[in-house]
Amino acid sequence: MAIKSETKTLRLTFVDGVNKNVSYSIASPKADLDKATVDAAADVIIDAKIFATDDGGNLTGLKSSQIVTRKVE
Repeated sequence: MAIKSETKTLRLTFVDGVNKNVSYSIASPKADLDKATVDAAADVIIDAKIFATDDGGNLTGLKSSQIVTRKVE
């Protein structure tokens, strides 16, 4: 079967002040991303308090990051 499309997403999972996981997905990340670059960007997001959680708190740390690839055949 031929692949009709392939998409990549950067999935960042953060932890908030009450230890809940909060995930964000970013479509079409750069192909040459490395862990250090992702970690540095996550630190900027956390330090700038860009996102608030449902509980009104802030993100406190990065739990995980991964590139998710989806192929449609």
